[in-house]
Amino acid sequence: MFRRGVYNWSSADLKALGHPGIAVPANCTVDGNGSVINITGSDQIYYVFTATDVSRVAVADLTVIGNSVSNGYNNGAFMKFALSAAATEGIDTFTLDTIELQNFKAPWWVLVYNESPSNLEIQHVRINGLRGISRPGNSLDPANIGANAGLIAISSIAKEPADAGRAIVRDVIVTGFYAEAAHIKQGIIFNYNVHDSEISGAVVHNAGLVGGQDDTGCYALQVYGANNRDIRITDPVLISPRDNGIYAANGSGLVIQNAMVRGQSSTADATLPKAGISINGVRDVAISGGTFNNNVTDLYLGVRGKGANVNVQSVRCAAASKAGIWLQGAAAGVGGVTITGVRVAAGATARALYSPNDTVHYVNDVRIANCDFATTYLTAVEVSASPTPARNWSFSNVTCTSRGTPFQAYQFGGRMTIQGMRLVLSGGGTAGYSAFRCFGAGMMIVDGLTIVGQRTGTTMDTRNFVGSMTNIRSENCSTRPAAASEGTIRPTFPGFPGARIQNLEPGAHREWRWRDGEWVGVG
Repeated sequence: MFRRGVYNWSSADLKALGHPGIAVPANCTVDGNGSVINITGSDQIYYVFTATDVSRVAVADLTVIGNSVSNGYNNGAFMKFALSAAATEGIDTFTLDTIELQNFKAPWWVLVYNESPSNLEIQHVRINGLRGISRPGNSLDPANIGANAGLIAISSIAKEPADAGRAIVRDVIVTGFYAEAAHIKQGIIFNYNVHDSEISGAVVHNAGLVGGQDDTGCYALQVYGANNRDIRITDPVLISPRDNGIYAANGSGLVIQNAMVRGQSSTADATLPKAGISINGVRDVAISGGTFNNNVTDLYLGVRGKGANVNVQSVRCAAASKAGIWLQGAAAGVGGVTITGVRVAAGATARALYSPNDTVHYVNDVRIANCDFATTYLTAVEVSASPTPARNWSFSNVTCTSRGTPFQAYQFGGRMTIQGMRLVLSGGGTAGYSAFRCFGAGMMIVDGLTIVGQRTGTTMDTRNFVGSMTNIRSENCSTRPAAASEGTIRPTFPGFPGARIQNLEPGAHREWRWRDGEWVGVG
């Protein structure tokens, strides 16, 4: 236990200790008793404290102010808790409690690292009430996406999928975390082979706004690596992250609850997604609750693999400038997405839901229900921008609101089912736009579609449409369909067994049905 006070520790003396810094033995608690340590001088230290191959170590109640000197990995940091490659047994029970850190320039100010070549594990890590304040110059390399500058890294040497059974870090819980991260890039990183762990109540401000550039890994929270399993993030508050509030890539079993992300700013998404939350190839994902405001994109859902099981439920999104929800496949034939109870109100340049499927990147097995997608832009929901063989999409009880085309599935080649969709034209619509634009749709079943408040443009554009359309109605509209395929005359496109086209206007036949390879008028 420290005698409470302010201590000035020479960086030259710490450097002389080498990589271990002050080596903490097993069964030891370093209790700062509210003290403050200043690292003085301009020498490059390695770590202030290390604990290697030892268990039951804690550091508590201490403020440490670094000297912001580092040239790369394994130096300039506060503490490392590690299992070395030479260890013969696993380690457990590492605790940081009520620690404040300022002005470090390490890739990670606190590093928990498993280097074991075997199945030895690090277990039971608790980081409670860690507060980090970055200062100018704390980022090692602002322009390099490969250079980290974060407060906490929980990491393993087991990067490749074949290494999943070794060097696991298990049961990590980070609670009450706060970071002013403007001059670094990341708040917390779970990096490779982290299992059964949680981040609860993290607050991160301004990740990478000064210490990074667009597309250089400025993520408030990051879960990265093929071997991560069963990570939970609850109640994070992430203000003005540059690239992503939460970036998760690969792995499986990710739960994000009640996230609040505001002010994500980078638009540089040509190589990596940028959003309030980006899910890039993670399987078995559940995102529930939460609010998103004034981001470029609120949610990016990048789907990899068949049966990816990505679920989004009951989130609220407002004022995105590019997309509320961006849904995209990482390869052909992937799928398994459910979006329910979502409310999106996108900004004047953004789609509320966007899925730019093509013949190489498309998503199958998508279910969207009980949602409200609105924008002040021309198009609210846009699925597919070129012919795509995607299959098994469904919309039920969905309202889409925009100035021109509330719903578009342009040249969507696979089966899509729409039941109970309501399309609302704000301001009466826009000349040259159709409320329901499904030009070239290849296998669409529409049962229950209402178009509301359209006075300009065309109600429906279903040229070269292949499908079935029943229970179509309009409210307070003065526009007409763009094509004759809505039943005013015999449809010219081929049907399929069970297909029906109901006439939208009085006169002629009430309905056309596909029988024996042709359309037959009924009624």
